[in-house]
Amino acid sequence: MRTLFTLITIVLATTSLKAQITYEFSLSFVGINSATGNYQMALLATPSASVTNHSTDDMGAGFYVPTGLTIGNFVTGNSNLPASEWFITPMGSGTGGDAYFLGRDEAGAFSVLLNGSGPFQLVLFDVIANPNPSSGEIKFVENGDPVFDTIFIENYINIAAQNLYAQNNPAASAVQFNTLHSNSAIVFEDLSVFPNPAQQELFLKSSTLSHIRSVIFHSIDGKKVYENNHLSIVNNSSKIDVSSFLNALYFMTVTSKNGDQETYKVLIQR
Repeated sequence: MRTLFTLITIVLATTSLKAQITYEFSLSFVGINSATGNYQMALLATPSASVTNHSTDDMGAGFYVPTGLTIGNFVTGNSNLPASEWFITPMGSGTGGDAYFLGRDEAGAFSVLLNGSGPFQLVLFDVIANPNPSSGEIKFVENGDPVFDTIFIENYINIAAQNLYAQNNPAASAVQFNTLHSNSAIVFEDLSVFPNPAQQELFLKSSTLSHIRSVIFHSIDGKKVYENNHLSIVNNSSKIDVSSFLNALYFMTVTSKNGDQETYKVLIQR
């Protein structure tokens, strides 16, 4: 009975597919993953026309990243394809760096349907690095690239058991890391540190405090005296208790989630 139901589902979904509808892949920078501090990307699929109840199956895409980096930490996107169904497999080195295949093994019997004109976030994922890269790029492996092997041979998206992949969007097939890295300067341009000199409390104020990974104080002889990796933020402000600090000059290093750093001189004086 289940086999018959599955067959009927596939037939009905296949009938609903317009012959000319295909999907174009693209790559988009989402932002900083607040859980990891890494750059977060989205694998997007855009249909050539609006779709109704396109039942999803297995799919995947190849990516190049700079040598030594990898991708992972999957998050469900607006397509509602479960993050748990995605996997990453290394394919070795090629002309664009280290190659990985990002794939989905569909486990829900075509239960996730795509509706609308997209683009659909098939999955969100991190470029895993510490700190985040300031040069190089992440880009699609194009079909026909010899780095594709006998198991993962191409980019594809199966809808009702049909591969409807057309191409990677030439205008959105790569993300340059240097364009992302420069944006982190905004964190420091907007940051206020007061009062200075401080007595009992020091305040950090910025609309981008959530982009700060850590705040560390060192004494002038280089000893670390304080570290905070989880700022408590209220109304764009965070308070640091310096009541236990000795009267002295300290160097406060602020590290953004992009990995950039700025150092501020803070005087404790009572």
